[in-house]
Amino acid sequence: MKFLYSDEPIIAVSTCNLAHAAISVLRISGFNNLSDFAPFFEKILSGPIEPRRVYYTRLKDGDHYIDDICLTFFQGPRSYNGENILELTTHGNTLNVERIIDLFTKKAGLRLAQPGEFTYRALKNQKLTLSQVEGLDLFLNANSGYALDQGLSLLSGSLHEMYREIYELFIKHKAALELSIDFSDDIGDDAAQEQFNLTLSALMKKFETLKKRVEVQGQNLIEPEIVIAGLPNAGKSSLFNALLSDDRAIVSPIAGTTRDYLSESILIEGVKYKLFDTAGVREASDLIEAEGVRRTAQRLKTSFFSILLVNPFEMQPEFSQLITQKFDLILFTHSDLPRFSFKKDELLKQYPNLGPMGAVSFKLEADLEMLLSGINKKYLDAISEKPILLDRHKGLILQINLNLYKYNLLSKSERDIAILSSELNLLGHCISELVGIVSPDQVLGSIFSNFCIGK
Repeated sequence: MKFLYSDEPIIAVSTCNLAHAAISVLRISGFNNLSDFAPFFEKILSGPIEPRRVYYTRLKDGDHYIDDICLTFFQGPRSYNGENILELTTHGNTLNVERIIDLFTKKAGLRLAQPGEFTYRALKNQKLTLSQVEGLDLFLNANSGYALDQGLSLLSGSLHEMYREIYELFIKHKAALELSIDFSDDIGDDAAQEQFNLTLSALMKKFETLKKRVEVQGQNLIEPEIVIAGLPNAGKSSLFNALLSDDRAIVSPIAGTTRDYLSESILIEGVKYKLFDTAGVREASDLIEAEGVRRTAQRLKTSFFSILLVNPFEMQPEFSQLITQKFDLILFTHSDLPRFSFKKDELLKQYPNLGPMGAVSFKLEADLEMLLSGINKKYLDAISEKPILLDRHKGLILQINLNLYKYNLLSKSERDIAILSSELNLLGHCISELVGIVSPDQVLGSIFSNFCIGK
């Protein structure tokens, strides 16, 4: 993140510049004088420019006319990132956009912005907190409507307000503790203790609501993973292709065709999942295939929805270990072959726990809708309690819960105010991180690496 210590004027395309479009938006930020750009615009900049008003003008390079554009000036500190910002709406031909950027970088002293640099400056200038930046990151990269809503909620909605309320209740309790230190003689010990208890109770009650939103989940809901597993020739690649409506995986009667997992994105009822076709689980002498089998086991541990496919005609000893995993759905395949019912019943006798695990017969064309419905139902159930999605926030909420529990116990037995104050400061640091008032530097790189250029 080379831009962390830079305050140079920057320029970036805030819309996609990978394909032609009707319009493109360019942002220039960090300049001192709007008049410095007067030579590049025809007529309009000769007079005063009102902030937040759109002007139509021509962009030029010397006497050469380049484009008809719209221009809007956002004056700092009343702008997105607290700096002077100039937005140019141009025609969206990618060659045109590159030509305009080239003009400003070579002749106006601007440099190309790094991904997330505009938003980093908003953080640095205290226009956004770290938690709001994370909300924006979640919103820009969301894979579901729920993630979109939570990103927006973190940015400026109810979740951001809840964080702020918890922080304000902490400040009130901290004030009550300091009141008991400095003014207990004036207001009396009983009144000071009552205020201490009331503010602590209010903080704990409010935080309890937030804590429940962390305890309800165990999987990654930002980009939920669907993993298809089974022995070789169980039909994994056929199901993978059917879900994608594309021949993405090679289907072959030769065991071990898929030697590493394949992954593709799939949209189900407005939610984007990562779908994995894994290597068949068996004792593999081939090192590459063996690594694929190991990766299959890893994927199953982190999956949101796991599917075990069972071909009752081709069984191997490794199946005994495979069914010790917890699967969301177990499907018997190859039901169109003769003696399928006999082979299935024979397998259920050998592995009686398959029955209670909900194993069902599956026909690819007929039952695909049932499978998609089951995946969607699990996701809807998972988000029904409005879980917090971001790992950093989940970790901080759990840490706050632990510190708050310890502090509450201590407050009932400890009479040394200095010890209580020290424990309260530890709690306060965690709450400040959650709200985003304290911004750990190690978090910034991972966040801004997700941002697009121009944001």
